[in-house]
Amino acid sequence: MYECGPNDRQELENIQNLILERIKYLREKEADLTTDGVLLDYYSINDEILDCILNDHTFSPILLSIIFLIAGFVAFRFWKLRKKNPKGFGDESKKKSRRFWR
Repeated sequence: MYECGPNDRQELENIQNLILERIKYLREKEADLTTDGVLLDYYSINDEILDCILNDHTFSPILLSIIFLIAGFVAFRFWKLRKKNPKGFGDESKKKSRRFWR
């Protein structure tokens, strides 16, 4: 049973290399890949590591700051647009040639 940790991505790379080496070895020996117990164990560990990586919901500070920066920019643009047109965004009585990104 694999326990999730901070080095999951490195562990995934290691287990995938072990899988490739085992497959090469079994092909050289002309053995059946589907019945090899070691290879099946490697695949189950690979699945557990992938589950750890996919279920990791931690965000890095850089990614979080990029998300806030984009959200702030969008909110600012909507605020400026609302300030120019206080009746609403869909007011068709204004000139149609006004651009959104001015």
